Amino acid sequence: MALDLFTPDGFFDPSMTGFTIINSYSTKGRSNNTRSVPPDIIFPVSPLPTLTLGDLNIHPPTADPLRVFKEDEIATSTPYFDRATELGFTLLNVPGVVTRFSMSLIGRPGVLDLAFACPLLAPYFSEWSDPLPSSGSDHIPIFLRFEAPFFRAPPPVPNWALTDWPSLESSLKATRISPAPPIPTTRTMDIWFKVNLDKVTAVLALHTPVKRVTFRSKPWWSDLLSQLRRAYNSALRSSKVDRFDAALLASARAARSAYFKAIKKAKRDHWSAFLATATPQSVWTAKKFAVGRPSPRFPELPGAATPLELNKALLDHFFPGEPARNFDSILLPFRECPALAADEVSRALARSSPSSAPGPDMTPNSVWKRINRVAPHLVQDLLAPLIAHGFHPTTLKEADGIVLDKPGKASYDSPSSFRVIVLLKTFSKILERIMNSRLSCVARVAGLLNSHQCGSLAGLSTSDATTTLTHEVSTLQMAGRKFQRFSSTSKEGSTT
Repeated sequence: MALDLFTPDGFFDPSMTGFTIINSYSTKGRSNNTRSVPPDIIFPVSPLPTLTLGDLNIHPPTADPLRVFKEDEIATSTPYFDRATELGFTLLNVPGVVTRFSMSLIGRPGVLDLAFACPLLAPYFSEWSDPLPSSGSDHIPIFLRFEAPFFRAPPPVPNWALTDWPSLESSLKATRISPAPPIPTTRTMDIWFKVNLDKVTAVLALHTPVKRVTFRSKPWWSDLLSQLRRAYNSALRSSKVDRFDAALLASARAARSAYFKAIKKAKRDHWSAFLATATPQSVWTAKKFAVGRPSPRFPELPGAATPLELNKALLDHFFPGEPARNFDSILLPFRECPALAADEVSRALARSSPSSAPGPDMTPNSVWKRINRVAPHLVQDLLAPLIAHGFHPTTLKEADGIVLDKPGKASYDSPSSFRVIVLLKTFSKILERIMNSRLSCVARVAGLLNSHQCGSLAGLSTSDATTTLTHEVSTLQMAGRKFQRFSSTSKEGSTT
């Protein structure tokens, strides 16, 4: 039986307006190695997110790894799991948890009730458990939980540490940026920039593997631990075949001891290496690991009952609209925009931190720095038309916003009790630094800056501010000027 569900508001995401639930009960077919419901019916090709579950009457080693299977049981389950793997379905069962107990107490327990989620639905899965009371059947009730996108696993990200730079460099040198449209408009410039930026990022993706970070990812895990885990599971299965074989039991205990000791050593070595290489910036991370992070507070804003309403309330608070301003009279003498020079791009990248968090493009500054060293024409040819026409592409306006609670607030029912960290696309930051440098020069020439301002200006720093203050005080002292005390009376009558 297949059940299609639809809602205009979306189930777990506004874009997911429908999904399918397929419930199958499969019995033995004409032969012992076949079942009444074939794999292509249980795992269909569907454009909707699909949840497949039911008593499939197969014994898969993936769902019950501690059981010793017969050859015909493996032969029966293999076509189903091959079909699921081909279409990207994920098994949701907790491995080893039995779902069927024989009422006659003759047959052995087994895992017959299985649940699978297609790639569109799997990111929303959070729990498979059996906490429900018995239904009177020989099968236990299964509880499945799917949650909103707030609890989704992080998306796969490029593993830049494993980028094949020798082969990538030749591909980057051969990549060319097409000329900008002769009659630039908002639409033509957006299309031109997106096509050419995608051309560069596609070359990067072709030579960079992907790492899939999940909630279970462990930085201290290694290939050795994977080998020890396989050896432990193998020894454990062998010991269950003959529980009276002392040699097998001893081998299983030794494998278990070696596996868990290796885990403790890996954790200890990783922590020691982290502390040994700690910097003034990462020492706060060490404190967070040692003390623990407080549980985050979720916004509960009045009048925001749904995730969409909550999202809109936070966006309106953090990013209010600004009134239109007219700078034409001030910037009139500076309308001639000089062409972008290669050293401007190099200076902007030199001021970029290689360890800063990237935005939605997942491309750090260190990658763009290396691209500019290998093929400097790529970055310059992408930025030059944008600066010449004063255009900021829609593609670069995408950003990831992370909302964090402010500690020590009396209540968290107002957006002002939270703050947002906005992660822009890295390429957008390069363009921003170039324009900041140019606007800083324009502001100095136009007299828009106070003569004593030193912050955020190239060539000036705290030492310049200190020197200016010392010079002003010394000049006043040499002229015999004195500081005067001012007296005032407050409303309460006290004098200061």
